[in-house]
Amino acid sequence: MRQTVQGELVSQRRVLLDVVVDELERLASQGPPDIKDLAVAALGQLDWLGDSVDTDELVAAERVVEIQDIMRSGRSLRHPAEHWAESVIMAMAERLQQMDPYVLCEDYNARIESLHHNLTPFSIHKLLARMVQGDRLAADEAAIFADALQAAERGKDYTAAEFISGRLGRVGQP
Repeated sequence: MRQTVQGELVSQRRVLLDVVVDELERLASQGPPDIKDLAVAALGQLDWLGDSVDTDELVAAERVVEIQDIMRSGRSLRHPAEHWAESVIMAMAERLQQMDPYVLCEDYNARIESLHHNLTPFSIHKLLARMVQGDRLAADEAAIFADALQAAERGKDYTAAEFISGRLGRVGQP
């Protein structure tokens, strides 16, 4: 079965979550005998998935509990971790739907095309202007960075005032 599943998933992007490993470890130590054996076998076959990802900072525990509550369908949980891993995965999927992925690119045509692929494009100059406008970077520092980019032939020179206004011409589009 491992070869069949691995063969199907090997070409897909995948990630092993810590909550899945935690659940398998709990089942391997506390589960009924037949489930213990399956959990031990599964734990021994996770190496091809790489290191597990810590999900503590990726989702809000409160949202995970809400989803877990829906999944229990009014029944009492057999243990606090029942449906936890699945609930974390669903909370992560919800969060992915709400994300706005960025692409940092100096190619104007690529920035235009990226709009058709659900990306928000930024040139380095546009990113600097956004940082200035959000008070995360001083306009004078942005102008110094622009000087360095101009010296590397990666854009024209922009002033602090242009970074404050966001009027950067084509480099600020889209």
